[in-house]
Amino acid sequence: MADYRNSWKQESNLDPYKAPHGVNLMNNNPKHALAIWAKQYEISRDDIQERKETALRLAIEGIADGSIISLDGVISPLSQKIKAHHGVSLFEMNGNWIETAQYWTCPCCARGKFQISRLGGKGQILAKLVEHHDHMSDALKAAFRKVFIESGTDKPTSTGLALIERMAPAFSAYPSVLICEDCNNADAAAKKVISDTGRKVDWHSFSIGQISQFIIARNHTPHIIDKVKVLEIWNLARPAYVARMNLVYEVAKAAVLHDYWFERYQGETTPVPTLSNGFSRFNGLELVNGEALVHEMARSTFKHKSNYSRWRSGEQSIGDIPPPNFLAIIQSLPGCARMWAALPDQWKCPICERSKYQIVNYKKGKVSFHTHGPTRYSPAWKSTGQICIGCFNVVTALKRELQIDYGVEVNSPFDCITPGEMRSIIRARAHSSHLVDPEMAETLVTKWQPR
Repeated sequence: MADYRNSWKQESNLDPYKAPHGVNLMNNNPKHALAIWAKQYEISRDDIQERKETALRLAIEGIADGSIISLDGVISPLSQKIKAHHGVSLFEMNGNWIETAQYWTCPCCARGKFQISRLGGKGQILAKLVEHHDHMSDALKAAFRKVFIESGTDKPTSTGLALIERMAPAFSAYPSVLICEDCNNADAAAKKVISDTGRKVDWHSFSIGQISQFIIARNHTPHIIDKVKVLEIWNLARPAYVARMNLVYEVAKAAVLHDYWFERYQGETTPVPTLSNGFSRFNGLELVNGEALVHEMARSTFKHKSNYSRWRSGEQSIGDIPPPNFLAIIQSLPGCARMWAALPDQWKCPICERSKYQIVNYKKGKVSFHTHGPTRYSPAWKSTGQICIGCFNVVTALKRELQIDYGVEVNSPFDCITPGEMRSIIRARAHSSHLVDPEMAETLVTKWQPR
């Protein structure tokens, strides 16, 4: 197989990290090891798992030796070039970077992956691509909640939320598109420029065409933002944004489609050209699982360590009192409505003893009601019945800390704590997360730690 690869490299003068004009490099080298291997075998149900593992291994080998360039990773020739340039070997690389071609170019700032790479604050090489999207779905849901609160209606809707979710794309100013993290950060920085002038820009997100006008792109460094240009572009975009937001509110109020705006990309841009999204799934790569590939490549990448003990040491904010028509809102949310209807009016959480009303959560204009049933495989919880989401969140947080920080094997979240232990470490509050006694919780965690 190495002979095939070497002969292909000798016959081609192409830059392996850039797709030249008129040349389609999406097929990689059709003679790479994975393509040859996939051609020889017909996949059957009996051996498909073994074949997929082989395909993943050959894909990784192809990325490493440069014969597969429609994917990337910390072992690719491009990554070696990036390491040499920065003088650093540790990457912070995300899945989108791994699943896109080494010759990928940002459709917003026009930089290639080599130029996008830069050093992070902890001395690691940042290699991240993100999916940039409009926020009309969030705007519609916020308007949906706002109409309930402002109108005070007590009549629930069984189809309103589903309609809102289906209509969200119609109000988007542009379809989702993969861009470099610097361009996505530039969008956030531009919105801060606008908000610093006292103007509200809650749900606006600039398109790649707009972002490209106010950034000054440089290699291996974050973009510079032209603040004057940002305000000029915002002044041009604001009327359409205001019009859309007015329509969003009317749709939330009347559930009637009025109009929409949509920006198509220029040229032949493939918005999200990742393996998981179906890009370059041929010549054997159709057998490679994108998630598995990212997992394998991520073994030697930089990872931020989360604080999994925060549930027992951090301060929990208190929720607000729900609006008078909270029940109409809950009954308009299918999941919450089912959980509410499944319990009698006099029900109380068997652990924290809060009533149905006290379990209703109201934060940042969002009303919710959730319960959870303990698994039947945890003996101590067999006769407990449904518990509130506040108690369940404490259980899952404990399980997560034990598994990730201490390597404790926990089959079910409810195996790591008994109902009595739960009652001893929490103090329940209406419409809010539980307060956790840090000393008693630490004692419980210590009990599980390997000796």
